[in-house]
Amino acid sequence: QRQKSGGDKRSASLLHEIYVDEITHVEAGVRWFKHICKGRKLDPIPEFHRVVRDNFTGPLKPPFNTEARHKAGFTQDWYVPLIGRHGKKVPKNNASSKNHLSEEKKKAAATA
Repeated sequence: QRQKSGGDKRSASLLHEIYVDEITHVEAGVRWFKHICKGRKLDPIPEFHRVVRDNFTGPLKPPFNTEARHKAGFTQDWYVPLIGRHGKKVPKNNASSKNHLSEEKKKAAATA
């Protein structure tokens, strides 16, 4: 919006294209995560919470673009319960424990 109002229509157009593309990426991540959970007979939202808490340190911090997330199928029930909550502590100087996620978990985490 700033670029557009400042007369930089090219940058505004590119940023809008990236915005739309990111919604598509998040939508794909949510779809795949649900598919994987269905195959494993898991409820996707609690499983997403578990994956985030088990693999990331620090709290989830707003603000969020709730409108864009909703368009992607990533509604607030996926991430609001994680606000301000800390995940597992990763031991310092232990490279093997630092967020080495499987491809499935990477896809799920990308939607956070």
